[in-house]
Amino acid sequence: MKSYTLFITLFFLALCSCESREEKINSNWKYAGGYHIGDFLSFEHQNLKIQNDTIYKDSKPFAVIIELKTTYLPGTENKLTLKDIKSGALGIYTDKGK
Repeated sequence: MKSYTLFITLFFLALCSCESREEKINSNWKYAGGYHIGDFLSFEHQNLKIQNDTIYKDSKPFAVIIELKTTYLPGTENKLTLKDIKSGALGIYTDKGK
């Protein structure tokens, strides 16, 4: 019973220390396939801004974040799926860290 309580406590502490969705998105992303914005996306260092789920470039909306798939297993990468506003094409980018 003692080990079960310890496990539950550690599990909830680990969940509380996780990054928020916005912090995960504000990372560096490398092109993996589909709709191509650029080979490398950095929301902190380019003219790209995220507001809600819309990505703006030079204050003009051009893509929407469809999905952020996070993984916690070693050797796997987070994936960001984007959708072009004009064409509806989907693109996938993989997380390369901050």
